[in-house]
Amino acid sequence: MELQLNYTCDVCEQSFLLDFEKSMEESKIQCPHCNVVYEFSADDITSFNECYQSFVTQMKEVNKGQVPRNYPIA
Repeated sequence: MELQLNYTCDVCEQSFLLDFEKSMEESKIQCPHCNVVYEFSADDITSFNECYQSFVTQMKEVNKGQVPRNYPIA
């Protein structure tokens, strides 16, 4: 499952779509507008990953049986 978040840069205050999984793999977020880079520690990544996995699990439980089989999930 790919998760994109609407993220607002703290420096330039511009919004952009953030590829959450890619950012976690690279341990950083880079703003495409001002190029500032936010780097994450191992503890941050673990915490984010636990939160993300919990979110995915909850969404799967909520959506169980609610999406018709022929409906494409993007």
